[in-house]
Amino acid sequence: LPVVLVTGASGYVALHCVRRLLEGPYRVRGTVRSKSNTQKIAPLLRLPEASSKLELVEADLLKPDNWTEVVSGCTYILHVASPWIITATSEIVKTAVEGTLTVLNAANACPEVKKVVLTSSCAAVNDGHKNGSAIFDETFWTDMESKRVEWYGISKTLAEKAAWDYWNSLPVTSRFALTVLNPTLVFGPVLSDVEHGSATILARMMKRVTNLAQPKVSLGLVDVRDVAEAHVRSLERRETDGERILITASPSAWYADIAKWLKAEFARYGYGITTHECPTWILKLYAASGIDPQSKAVVRRRGPELRFDNSKSIRLLSMKYRSVGRSVVEMMHSMIDAGMVKGTKKYEATKRMRSNS
Repeated sequence: LPVVLVTGASGYVALHCVRRLLEGPYRVRGTVRSKSNTQKIAPLLRLPEASSKLELVEADLLKPDNWTEVVSGCTYILHVASPWIITATSEIVKTAVEGTLTVLNAANACPEVKKVVLTSSCAAVNDGHKNGSAIFDETFWTDMESKRVEWYGISKTLAEKAAWDYWNSLPVTSRFALTVLNPTLVFGPVLSDVEHGSATILARMMKRVTNLAQPKVSLGLVDVRDVAEAHVRSLERRETDGERILITASPSAWYADIAKWLKAEFARYGYGITTHECPTWILKLYAASGIDPQSKAVVRRRGPELRFDNSKSIRLLSMKYRSVGRSVVEMMHSMIDAGMVKGTKKYEATKRMRSNS
């Protein structure tokens, strides 16, 4: 069976990629920073087929010395590892760019590597542009001169551009194939209790105390299982070689939509979820107060509907996207089960009744 290297294997998206690969005709080598971190390792070892088809290796993207060994013997690479911090600083740029080049250098040093699929983000596509200014597709790049752009968007854009520049500098006849995927905001069931950006956003919405009103912000959303499926299909389809592909359900959703989906499912269990939209002037005042650093990130994204064209993913990868409303609800159930959000008495009682019946 061909071996697929998955970087940052314990991450939210990467775990789903590993699970999907183990279901197919692949063996997986996953990189982790430390094999002694039980919280991150245990969910990988619990996956079906993990005992026979999964190997974990310790590697650090900022220490390139042993990466040729890490990559050696792999036919494919999914470079999924990337920090997503809602309130990122300039440090993230170095991590993203150098980490990407470490992986590509190692891939180039190992002639058995046929293909690399790189996880970029819509933050390399539409950041810095005004929401209503266009229907965003793969021809767009983030405007890094804009005052609206944040460090995360800059890091994803520079890392992706560095990847294409590096790949284009290699001899055409002997280089590995490269596909870049640009998912929007990823929701869907968690396979581990490790915090990440999407989980933070959803958890805040479950209490009035942390979420008094919803900002008028539009988001592209996609289910994590669809993102994993897109990664595996990209490995298998030659027509994706040399392409960047937006991975998103359509249409986009508003924060208030996400709150409505959560409320429809979880209000009955006593969760105080508010669906009111917050006037922009109040949001600006709140962000300026500095009480909540995450609100600053949200202010820059307010405005009209954000529109994406996902037709390329449907054409090249035959994507059929799941309902993002269901993804959000399933994600919250999984987060309560994992202890990332406290189960109310009513929720726990209902769960007990279900399991007894």
